Parts: sequence; C-alpha cells; structure tokens
Amino acid sequence: MLFQPSLAAEPEVTQAGAPSGYTVRIHVPQNEDPNGLATPDLKRAVVTLPAGTVISPSAADGLRACSEEQFALRSPAPAMCADASEIGSVKIATPLVASPLEGTVFLGQPDCSPCTPSDAQAGRMIRLLLQAEGSGVRIKVEGSVSVDQSTGQLTTTFDEDPQLPFEDLTLTLHGGSRAPLANPSTCGLPLRVTSQLTPYSSETPAEPSSEPFQVTGCPSPQFYPSFTAGTINNQASAFSPETVTFSRTDQDQDLEGITVHTPPGLLGMLSKVQLCPQAQAQLGLCPPQSQIGTTTVGAGPGTNPFFLGGSVYLTDGYKGAPFGLSIVVPALAGPFNLGNVIVRAAINVDRSTSALTITSDALPQTLDGIPLQIRTVNVTINREGFIFNPTNCQPMAIEGLLKSTRGATAAVSSRYQAANCATLPFKPTFTVLTQAKTSKANGAYLHVKVTSGPGQANIAKVKVELPKQLPSRLTTLQKACLAAVFDANPATCPAASVVGVATAVTPVLRSSLTGPAYLVSHGGAKFPDLEIVLQGEGITLILDGQTDIKKGVTISSFRSVPDAPVTSFDLVLPQGPHSVLASNANLCSRVVTTTRRVRVRVGGRVVYRARKLHRQVGVALVMPTVITGQNGAVVKQTTRIAVSGCPKHKSANSRKKSKGKSR
Repeated sequence: MLFQPSLAAEPEVTQAGAPSGYTVRIHVPQNEDPNGLATPDLKRAVVTLPAGTVISPSAADGLRACSEEQFALRSPAPAMCADASEIGSVKIATPLVASPLEGTVFLGQPDCSPCTPSDAQAGRMIRLLLQAEGSGVRIKVEGSVSVDQSTGQLTTTFDEDPQLPFEDLTLTLHGGSRAPLANPSTCGLPLRVTSQLTPYSSETPAEPSSEPFQVTGCPSPQFYPSFTAGTINNQASAFSPETVTFSRTDQDQDLEGITVHTPPGLLGMLSKVQLCPQAQAQLGLCPPQSQIGTTTVGAGPGTNPFFLGGSVYLTDGYKGAPFGLSIVVPALAGPFNLGNVIVRAAINVDRSTSALTITSDALPQTLDGIPLQIRTVNVTINREGFIFNPTNCQPMAIEGLLKSTRGATAAVSSRYQAANCATLPFKPTFTVLTQAKTSKANGAYLHVKVTSGPGQANIAKVKVELPKQLPSRLTTLQKACLAAVFDANPATCPAASVVGVATAVTPVLRSSLTGPAYLVSHGGAKFPDLEIVLQGEGITLILDGQTDIKKGVTISSFRSVPDAPVTSFDLVLPQGPHSVLASNANLCSRVVTTTRRVRVRVGGRVVYRARKLHRQVGVALVMPTVITGQNGAVVKQTTRIAVSGCPKHKSANSRKKSKGKSR
C-alpha cells in the first residue's frame, strides 16, 4: 500500500516580520487502479511551520473562540461558531464526490484559563476546528497547536482524522493586518514547512517538507523610537495628570526598557498614597489605595497592533530606590487569558534637585511563547491630587533613554514648561534666634526657621549675612570633612565636621526630613561649605550652602534649593566644642527708658509735662537676608535676631526709685 504524500506551503506576503496569511497543501496521490490496493487514509498529521513564523498578537482584536457546544464535533449538524472565530478556510478534494468539500477553520475555545507556558507547549491554549462540506457530506476535525516556549515555533497536530480518502487538502489562514500569523523577521534563510504524516496502515510517518521560500524586505538595523511626555495642565504648582508615551515602528528593533528623568519640581504627593508592599507588588496584587495611574500597551506587527489596558501602582522601595512602580497588565487577548504581565520600575530621587529618575525592568518579549513585539506604551499618572507642576517656569524637558533588545540606545526628550509662575504669591517668613549665654569654649547658638504657606512659589535661593558679633570659628572650619569622603558617604565624615541639625516638613511626605549639617572642604575653595543632609522615607537630599567670609562677616548662600513645597525648615547650629559660630560681644541689646519734664506752651501759658525718652544700649543683632523664589520673586529684609536668655532691664526712673527706698 503506497503512501507517498507531498507538502507545499507559501505565505501570502513575503515581507519580513509582517502579518501574513499562509497556505499549506497536502497532496496524497490516490491509486485509481481498480485492481490495485487503495491508498491508505491519513490518520495523523503533524505540520511544523518554519522557525520565525509566529503567532501575531495583532490578530487578537475582536477575535472570538468557538466553544465545544457550538462546534459539536460528534454531531452531524453544522457548527454554530461566531464569524469572529473564523481564522481561515479549508478545501478537500476527495474521489468520493465530484466536487471538493469546502469549509472553515475556526479558533477553538482554549482548554485553559489562565493559560500557562506549559499549556501553550502542550497544545491546550490554541485549538483549531475544521468543518468542510459539500455534496451532502459534512466532516469535522479538531486539532491543536503547540507553541515552543524557547523559539515560538508552531506545530499543528490533527490526530485520529476521519477515514476519508483525499487527494488534496488545502488549509489557508487569513491574511491582512489581523492575520493570525506573522512572517519571520530574518531575511536570507531558506524556510520550509515540515510534516509527519502517518497513515492508518502504518505507525511510521512519511516526512515530506515544502519547497523552501524566503522573506524579503528586511530593514537595516535601526532604533529611532518616538517619545512624548508632559502634564495635561501646565499651570505652575497645579495638580495635573502626567503622561508618557514611547513607540517604535516595525522597522525599529524591539523595545527592551526605558529610563525617564523628570524635571525638577514635577513631583507627586507621596503622602496621599498607600505604598504597595514588595511581596504584593511582585505578584501584581497591589490594593486600589496604591493605584496612581493607568497604562495602555500596543503589541503586534503591522498597522493594527492589539491594545491592552492596565494599572500603575506606587510601591515601597525597589532595587535600592526609595520607591517603585508595579505596572500590571491583564493579558486578555480575544478568547485567551494569559494571566497578568507585571513590569517593575525603580524610582530614585536626585539628592540635589529632588528630580525623579524612573528606570523600568526589562519589558517582556514573549508571553507563553508568543513574541509580543511591543509597539507602543503609554503610562498616565492620573490619580487626583497626586502629580503637581513646578513653580519654576523656565523651559525644561522630560528626558529618557530607550533601550532595544539588540543593545541599541536612543536618547529622547520632550519639551516641558510650566506656565504663569509670576502669578504665584511668594511670602516666606524668616526668623532667627540666638542665646545670650556664650563662651569661648562652646561658642554661640543659632536657630534659623523658614516657613511658607500652600499655593506659594517654592524657595530657590537663600543668602544671609551673619552679624559681626557671631563670627565663624576658625578652629571648627579647619576640621571640615574632605569632599571626597562626604561624596562617598557623609556618615563617614569626622564627628568634628558635624556642626548642626536640620528638619524640613513637606506635604509631599508623611514624615519630616531630618539630618546633620556638615562643614565640607571642596578642593580649592577658600572656606568650607555648609552641607545639610536631609533624610526620611528612604530619600536623601543635600542642601549646599556656599560660605564666604569678608571683614569678619560670614556670608552663606544656598543657590540651588530644590523646587519642592516646604511648610517649615529649621536649622539649629548648637553650642559645643565644635560649634561653627563664636561670639565676640554681649549679644543682649537693651533699651533704657528715662522720663524728663519738658516745658510746653498750651493756650498761651507754659506748663510742664513728663515725656519718656528711649535709648538703646548695645547694638541690635540683624541678619541681612535675600530669599529668591523659583518664580524669580525676591524678598529682601533685615532680619532681626532674637536673643533668648537676656536679663530683664528696668527703666532709669524705676532704678532711681528703688535706690531711694533702700535709703
């Protein structure tokens, strides 16, 4: 009994990487000699498409599956499958009837939900249902498709086929932008469809393969992704959704990951969000209280990628960063439930500007063996009252670095600028306190406090001049921490370089930021800087105060304060063996009040009246202060330094009366 089948196959289009229809023909020559043995019928067909021919995610849009009840494999009645489950056609030429049997290839309901990689490998995820009819004959066949989890290669199996002699069986899968298959993306390789065709008469399969074919039009390697980002409402200091979108074309290499740098001042109210713990974030099980936005992902080749939506959650520290993201996309593609796709990202905070850097983990490239071919990703942070704009209206940019799966990188940028900063009020308060009690051994005490109300422009710069009565202590300046040591780890600086402590309260965080103030020597600088290290909730910020001393007056300038709302800021420079300030005079100024009788003319006659005269003894402590807002507004004032612990003084007349009584 001769069984000598042949196989032919060809794609509808040969464009590399494009969605394409595919036609596979099995030819089984029939022995028409009435005295000879009949050609055995086909029992089992296993057909393997060439490596690189893969499932196209673009096919999932609007796709449905035909259930077992609708197909009714064992019933002679016609299948009642929905039109949206049709993915191809079938034609069978048999010597039993004059005309070929013609019919439809339906996508069968998966035998898994959610499906796992092992389900896809075993053929439980993708099922094919064939129905062909004609001349009063109707046949139904079911098959399965195995997806290789390493390569995505597809192997289709039809087992226990009906004992129907046929000469030609032609199966054609639909083409177009929603084709279920996509061509290989590599040119120059001979591509063949292989098979194992087993007849009922033998356990040994025939293994015909198709003539080789090639795909064409492979683009030169390139990676020019697009990138747009910004807030919906750019009003300075206002809350607004923020959106980031990056995309590639079919000609670009696949996307692997992204790093986004936000401009200073574009921040989020972390205090208003419940952070998702790591254990839940890794599993995609964050609570609604942690959600800060949504995401939309387009996957698949061609002009009509398939889009899926998901959620973005704010998490606690991730990969050494103080915060993270858990981006969860339920992979519900047509009739397929492939579970959740979870992508994590780390959020770092720049210690000088408080600007954010968000770095994603590697984007998934396959799911259950299906190449995703991600085309576009949008992330929109739209939680109400979360993202807010800077109070600095200088032109800036949201920048990024995109990586491809082949190692290429692309620096991208989207212009960003807040608006109407000049309309923001700027009325910070600045107060200073010192103590009357000073000593040569322990120096002097100073407490500086800055406050600001909601809705104001944030502070950008502060410059102060300390009075001559509070000079810097040379012995302390000489014990400054070396810049290299400070930059490596401020905590390793000598204890003698720690000269104060600061606390900042911000509505952005649940808790305040606190930390020491160091004297740090920067190379050739004449005097050490005052570096304030603020820490809290995993964040570290460093305020750099540059120091200059002219004619005994210490000038401290903070020229790059982060554009962030601060309700209050306290800096305490205490007394002690390493105090940064000394005192060279009595800090208590007092006002002496005396009473004199003066002669005045009232109504043409002379009368005597008492008049109080006030005279200040000692010099009042003042600190010339300049505070500049992020919006350019400037507040100049001569800040009077309050002195605590000064003795109370009586008026001159009171002292005279006291002396008179004592006599």
